[in-house]
Amino acid sequence: MKTLGWLLALSLLAVLLAAVLRYSPGYVLVVVPPYRVELSVGLAITVTAGLFALGYLLLRAGSRLAALPGEVRAWRARGQRERGGAALAAAINAYLGGRFGKARAHAIEALSAGTAPAVSAIIAARAAHELRLPEDRDRLAGVAASHDADDPTARLMAQAEWLAADGRLAEALDLLGTLPAPHTAALRLELRLRVQLAQWDAAARLVDRLAERKALSAVDRNQYERHVASEGLKARAVDRDSAREAWQQLPERLRADRVVALTAARLLAQYGDAAAARPIIERALDEQWDSALALQYSEDVTSGAPAAASAPTGAAEHVPAAGRPAADDDLARRIERCEAWLARQPNDAMLLLSLGRLCDRAGDAIRAQGYLEASLSIEPTHAAHLALARLHESLNHQEAAARHREQALALALRALDLATGGRRRLSP
Repeated sequence: MKTLGWLLALSLLAVLLAAVLRYSPGYVLVVVPPYRVELSVGLAITVTAGLFALGYLLLRAGSRLAALPGEVRAWRARGQRERGGAALAAAINAYLGGRFGKARAHAIEALSAGTAPAVSAIIAARAAHELRLPEDRDRLAGVAASHDADDPTARLMAQAEWLAADGRLAEALDLLGTLPAPHTAALRLELRLRVQLAQWDAAARLVDRLAERKALSAVDRNQYERHVASEGLKARAVDRDSAREAWQQLPERLRADRVVALTAARLLAQYGDAAAARPIIERALDEQWDSALALQYSEDVTSGAPAAASAPTGAAEHVPAAGRPAADDDLARRIERCEAWLARQPNDAMLLLSLGRLCDRAGDAIRAQGYLEASLSIEPTHAAHLALARLHESLNHQEAAARHREQALALALRALDLATGGRRRLSP
């Protein structure tokens, strides 16, 4: 529409000029000695306009010719940028698809084209790392370092991951400390490194920071907290007092966790403080049932002792040997608590085994035998067979004791086969 308007305007101007010049009596005298040229005003205007147009066209042509080398260079640069962008996109796509050879080739092509050199170099370096080319990886990381002065985060994260993969955990941790600002991915990597380096206090703080950022799922958080708390207890508990102190320093929610409670109970029992372990197990089992905790409840109870081999064969009751203490209040409370749990967990083999052990320590052989045999009927275990063998030995039932020992040995050997693949000794 704009072009049509200009055409109409020029046509109108031409008509007006023709009408005016047609009746103009004037002329133009051009004197170039020894020549004289007389021209009408119309012709003079027409010649002048033509000369102006010709000069304008010559100037435009000269300008275009002068600018042609620059336009060629710009065209080539634009083509190089487009090829570099396409190569970088192909490198990213190949890397995410796990085709590391193609990713490295495309990234090097993009780097040669000058397209995002820091990004191209770090993608090529990561691909080289996946291809097990450490020298090429380090060279490309050096190239990236020369272009990422403004933000070296991508390169530092990649190098920290490479150091961690090579087993140089402390160096990786130091490199993470040089990041301009620790972000979520860096905190996750640091958490893995702290766990591998057994730095449990720092790992616990990192779990809390990541949880605040909602960077851990509920399952991952529980697993990390359990593992860190359990291993931290083991690291700090060098005696009974330190074990108690480490347990009291744990957050309330972790002291109710069954895995952490099991670790604490085993540590306290190891240091001869089974009485302190009892409320820990009871609270954890009231919160969430766990068969391993139920079995631990009968471990290392020092208030009673195994029955002596003084009762006659076929005795109806288990009579404690001379000098053996009677069932004390702690054993009675443990048995009562286990029987209360048994009402809710009637088919738990470990709870029945624990009850059998406690009744044996309390001197009640009949109940002990009943609970142990019930445990075996649900799940045959080495520990239950062994407990029954000891009980029958105390009752002088040698054949039954030998039979249960053989079955216990068979289960132990089967477990050993599963654990070692059939080998009986470690490879040198």
